[in-house]
Amino acid sequence: MLKRKHVFLDDQVKINRVENKLKKYEKFKPYDQKTVEEDFRLHEKLAQLSIVASNFMMTGHSPTMVMTKREEGDEVLLPVGGGQKDRAREIISKIDFRKLYRGGKGRKTDPIMIITAICMYVMRQDNPRRGDIKYSNDFIRNVGVTKDIYKHISEKLDSYIKSGNLISSSI
Repeated sequence: MLKRKHVFLDDQVKINRVENKLKKYEKFKPYDQKTVEEDFRLHEKLAQLSIVASNFMMTGHSPTMVMTKREEGDEVLLPVGGGQKDRAREIISKIDFRKLYRGGKGRKTDPIMIITAICMYVMRQDNPRRGDIKYSNDFIRNVGVTKDIYKHISEKLDSYIKSGNLISSSI
């Protein structure tokens, strides 16, 4: 059997190859251009959020608006209760974890560790002197959140909120 040196492609095969290359490069978008349905990592992070939220018993529903009488005498709609899980979900979907906490030089980074720190941040916003979130807690220790890691992540989140990159009406 003779070997063919060149394989000549017909026009239809050339068109199919170009279409496949276009599909390939359209499939990969930058992180900020992806929608929620396209970003499987976001689904993964939200699944981990539900694990952490159930561990901390965070309130999941949105805060209800209640007519509240203020000291001035007027009545205003004010948010009452919950929404911690919603606020954590909003932060997780908007922020890039690599900018929030970077690994390297022996530092372990894990998405569930960062999600746990974000949940602690949201809960401490509601009640700054919350005593039941201790770093000696089994879950927090197993995940790997330390006081230094939490401090670093909370400072970054504060700077994001102040700069306006993480605009949220609930935070």
